[in-house]
Amino acid sequence: QNLSTPQSAGDLASSLMAYYSYARRAGSVDSARVQVALEQTRKLASGNQDGAFFQSLAQLTMIRSDVLASGGQVKEAEAAIREELQTLRAAIEQESTAERAVLASSRLLQALSNPQIGADSEALGRQTEEFYADALKRLPDSAVVLADYLRARGSEASRLSGSDPDAAARLLEAARAVAAESALKDQPAVKAAVAMYAPLERRIESSRLQLQMIGKPAPELDIAATAHGSAVTAEGLKGKVVLLDFWAIWCGPCIATFPHLNSMYDEFHSQGFEIVGVTRQYGYQWNAESKRASKADAEVSLEAELSMLEEFMKHHELRHPTIVTPKESKLQNQYGVTGIPHAVLIDRKGNVRMIKVGSGEANAKALHDMVQTLLAE
Repeated sequence: QNLSTPQSAGDLASSLMAYYSYARRAGSVDSARVQVALEQTRKLASGNQDGAFFQSLAQLTMIRSDVLASGGQVKEAEAAIREELQTLRAAIEQESTAERAVLASSRLLQALSNPQIGADSEALGRQTEEFYADALKRLPDSAVVLADYLRARGSEASRLSGSDPDAAARLLEAARAVAAESALKDQPAVKAAVAMYAPLERRIESSRLQLQMIGKPAPELDIAATAHGSAVTAEGLKGKVVLLDFWAIWCGPCIATFPHLNSMYDEFHSQGFEIVGVTRQYGYQWNAESKRASKADAEVSLEAELSMLEEFMKHHELRHPTIVTPKESKLQNQYGVTGIPHAVLIDRKGNVRMIKVGSGEANAKALHDMVQTLLAE
């Protein structure tokens, strides 16, 4: 691709990101492409005085690092990012390029938190704090840099929210204080960044509740009706290992977990394992011709919704039943559900033993292994 402008460099970086995403799935990754793109972009950047190519260089470096890490070259992946950070350090010192260099460096620092790279999290945390302290001091009149800092702190708090909600809350509190004390606090970019904290703070509170639930009796199920199978009852689940799967008809990641749920059901059901889906009434109806559920224009009765769920679950060949909670139910709140799929594992004594939010192989393996452990107890 012909490179001559920052826009063309950005387009190339985006194209390469799409290419490598496809190449990884195909199992054939040619790392030379990104290296060539980096060399070409660096040549252009060397003749530019305002840092307009920094974002493209950062993105290309992140792609190269990801390719190296995926190929097992973890040290080289980390080194690639740190070398680019060192190059940008000189640009931060120059008034004409400081803002763009800070924004590019911010992306690279966040890329170092990639679990594949395995950078020391405590050292990276200290480096990030020092970086932003310097950037905010150096560029006190830049709303763009302040907003970037606030978003980055939000991303880090989001990452910590599941494992250490108290640390996540402290991060947000400190970031809010920085914004509140700044003369730029009323700038649109700054206000928009701070506004992102409200839903994150709700998720942090939910994570606190989830952690507090582990080892304690599971809240009693609140059931309006059961779809796809015999009526679910507390008595019928007593003495069994139970996986509660909070999901919704419109949730793509929930549907992505269905093969894992079927696999676990087939492997463990005969040993005393049950899966119970938990959903709400969302006003969906089933289209027999397209074999799809869609939002209805008019109100949908509980009976019609149950019929839709039955067809939907049959279509996906699900083995387990799902309960529909009453419209005013507090069950989702009691289980700390703020995002779905939300899986809760309950042992034979009725105590919560594991909670996982989201789809993916890592969560599926963790749930599978815990089911094995609980069945053996």
